[in-house]
Amino acid sequence: MNLDTPVEYFYGETMRWSFGFENPNKAAVLFACGLPLLWWCWIVGWRIRNRVLRGITLVLSATAVLGATYCLCMTFSRGGLVAAAVALIYLVGYEWWKVKPRSRLKWCLNTALIIAMVACVIWTGLGSRSASAVSGDASVDNRVELWSSALQMAVENPLGFGAGKSGEQYMQWYQPQERDQGYRTMVNSYLTFLVERGWIGSLTLLSCFAVFWVWTRPSGEHLLPTAMRGAIIGFMVAGLFSTTMEDWRLWMIPLSCGLALVILCIWRRGRLNLPRLGVVAAILLLACLSLALVGFKKTAADPLRREFGKTNGARTVVGISPKTETIGILGCVIDPIVLGEQSAKLIRQLALEGNLEIWLGERASSTDWALWMGQGVTRRGTLRPKRLILLAPEKIEQSALTDLLQNIPHVHLLLPEIDEDGRVNFWEDVADENSSDQLVMTTLNGVGNRVDWAWDQVVEAIKAERPLIE
Repeated sequence: MNLDTPVEYFYGETMRWSFGFENPNKAAVLFACGLPLLWWCWIVGWRIRNRVLRGITLVLSATAVLGATYCLCMTFSRGGLVAAAVALIYLVGYEWWKVKPRSRLKWCLNTALIIAMVACVIWTGLGSRSASAVSGDASVDNRVELWSSALQMAVENPLGFGAGKSGEQYMQWYQPQERDQGYRTMVNSYLTFLVERGWIGSLTLLSCFAVFWVWTRPSGEHLLPTAMRGAIIGFMVAGLFSTTMEDWRLWMIPLSCGLALVILCIWRRGRLNLPRLGVVAAILLLACLSLALVGFKKTAADPLRREFGKTNGARTVVGISPKTETIGILGCVIDPIVLGEQSAKLIRQLALEGNLEIWLGERASSTDWALWMGQGVTRRGTLRPKRLILLAPEKIEQSALTDLLQNIPHVHLLLPEIDEDGRVNFWEDVADENSSDQLVMTTLNGVGNRVDWAWDQVVEAIKAERPLIE
């Protein structure tokens, strides 16, 4: 399989147009940003005095508007449609509020063009796809769950998980056990940045944008600044529904518009309206507090408590426990080869069903009760827990084995039934040679080195240990 081959997306039997992007939702951003600028060309056409030139300009601009609308529709991006609609409503509303076109012909043709755009949305099928979101579908439901969990992640770990870590951390530590959808990001540009970079970075950028937005506020009947702000709005709204802002190509239109607005504001010697900035800042602060409240509410309903720290230089969960009283602390060394890619989901299940507090990473070295998986037995260093569970452990040198048996009072072997690389035979021989209360062996039925399929058996074996809280 060629990994460089682009993925094709379909709505029903119709292929969604991607225009060279890896995702049609990203392609839709271009048209959501471009439509306000094309509509401005339509508005300017009416101001040309020469009838022939005015007619040609209007035909070309109307064709461009409808063409961009059709291309947007063929991406079948609901987020792109909402972004374009909000951007156009902003521009058209400002035009009618400030300019108030008096020409009946212009009013009729404006209306006709809008009707043609709406008809294009309905005819292509994007309208029916968007309507399905109102009644609810799997995509919408998954997003709602993902976004609420993102807010929970942000309030529980306000420093952020680091760039590119949001989807992975969600799937491992927050995704419901019954769901198995894969995520790379939070499917929302803002929540992705918040989860990965934390509140400080997010609030700093938000403050800078508030200053820019208030400072470059348009005035008078000149609609080009409003059209450029409309392009920025289209870009921003599209980022609510997908992680579109990660693609540098999509920043070209909004950044160009933003730079032009700044230059225009400097040239006109525009001043920052502090009272208006205070109102905008208050609104944004209230919005952030509301989102944080959703995250706190989600946290309160979660049966698990998480502790955060750094493991191998990356910030992640280093401790997890049920909110009820636990029966003991278990230090855990995870091997993805043994537990699979979704190992943290299984650790969460163990914490809940076993009523255990589980420490991970460097914290795992300070517990008297430990669970080492696969390679963990070869990397134990100077760890000397009093009670040790070895889950599908690799073979080790005789000197390491002697040291382990001499220094750890109780060892419980959890071995797979299928021996894939000789580790089972090795540890079975060890158990036969050292049959005593110190060394206990349990066979996990029906699995090889990947024991996640027998995780219920593992949980029951660990629960049977039931160490007393000192």
